[in-house]
Amino acid sequence: MKRLSVVLIGLLCLLFVFGATALAYDAPKVAKPLVLGEEWPVVEENAYSAFTNDGAGWKLWVFWDDENVYIQYDVYTEFPLGNKKTERYIFEADSLEWEIKNAAGTRQKWMIALTEAKGYEVVIRYPDRLYFVAPNEYHDVLIVETDFGYRGQVILSQNQANLAEFKIGPGVELQMAVQVNDSADGETRTRILGGFVDAGTYSPLKFVE
Repeated sequence: MKRLSVVLIGLLCLLFVFGATALAYDAPKVAKPLVLGEEWPVVEENAYSAFTNDGAGWKLWVFWDDENVYIQYDVYTEFPLGNKKTERYIFEADSLEWEIKNAAGTRQKWMIALTEAKGYEVVIRYPDRLYFVAPNEYHDVLIVETDFGYRGQVILSQNQANLAEFKIGPGVELQMAVQVNDSADGETRTRILGGFVDAGTYSPLKFVE
C-alpha cells in the first residue's frame, strides 16, 4: 500500500508540473486513410496534452484504421525546429517519443524527428534499435513549422512487425506514454515536455470505432 501511495503521488506531481489534460485516451477509427498535409479530424477538447506553466508543451491525437495508426502532434515552443543528430541520438534534439505497451508487458517505442542528416528519421527502440528514413513502406512523416511551434503527422503501418504484434483493432486496450524532446539549438536537449516516457508514466489507450 505504501508503494502504491508513492506511485500515485509521483504521478500526480508529474501531472501537476506538466498540466496533462487526459488520463485516458480513446483513439477513433477513421473511415478513410488520412493523408499527410491535409487537415486531420482532430478535436481540440479530445487532445492528449501536457503543458508547462510558461505555455510550452504539446497536444497529441491518435487515429487508426485496419492498415495504419496515425499520430498528429502539435508542439508549442519558442525554440526553432531543428535536429542535428541522427539514428539513436535523435532524442537529444527536437523529437517525439511515443511508447505503447500491452497487458502482457510487451512494449515498444517510436522516436520520430526531422534531422539535418537524413530528413525524416524513425527509430524503433526494442529489443534492438531499428533505423528507418521515411517515407518507406512502413512509415510516412510530415513535420512543418507553425506560428505556435511545429506540427507533426505520422503514419505507422500495422504491417510493420513491431506494431503488428499489438493486434490493434476495435476495443483493443493498451497503455501509452508520450514526451517531446525540445532543443534550443538542435544540438542538445534543452528540456523534456511531458516526460512521461522517461518517467514510465502510462495512460490508458483504447482503440474505438
